Amino acid sequence: MSSPAATAALARDLIGRQLLGVTEARHWHEGRRDGDAASLIHFWLHFEGKLPLMAHGTGEYLLLEFNEPYASYDMQEHGETRVEPVQAPDLLAAFVGQRLLDAALIQGYAPEPSVGGLRLRFERGVLLVASLADEWVLSTGSIRTELSPYLHAGSWLGGTSAEQPPEQPSQRKSADTDGAQAQVNEDQDHGDQQAATDS
Repeated sequence: MSSPAATAALARDLIGRQLLGVTEARHWHEGRRDGDAASLIHFWLHFEGKLPLMAHGTGEYLLLEFNEPYASYDMQEHGETRVEPVQAPDLLAAFVGQRLLDAALIQGYAPEPSVGGLRLRFERGVLLVASLADEWVLSTGSIRTELSPYLHAGSWLGGTSAEQPPEQPSQRKSADTDGAQAQVNEDQDHGDQQAATDS
């Protein structure tokens, strides 16, 4: 089990790097697979300048290590494990090409301080990955309400305070500016009307 301190150091080193690709190991049976999280066994995040980062969920713990993807293998009557680049519409595909802006550790459903998952803040969204009861949790944004008794997100390691990607504050600023301009225009119209009445 990786310590929170070691995982935090690993995650900090990834901040600022671009995610170049994702490799997934998935279970297939008779040419079919289950849904996104259900069929996922392991995945590897390929950040620029680093070896592939393998994510392995076991029980309530997320284990991370730099390791090359293994080869696909056949399990005969139990199906096969296919190791391939991620493809849309699987969630991890949405973050390929984006730069990692920040990361936060998630305390899993375990009595001791441990790492149950990560929140990864990219340029256009937040990816949440966690292991819960030996099953993958994959989502975007914050921890869902129904999972909050079991998963607890820590602070952003890079010091980010906002939940939204960086383009959102500028959009809010633009909206505020538009509102202020509208108020100015309204005041000017009122002044013009008052001047006409006085004349």
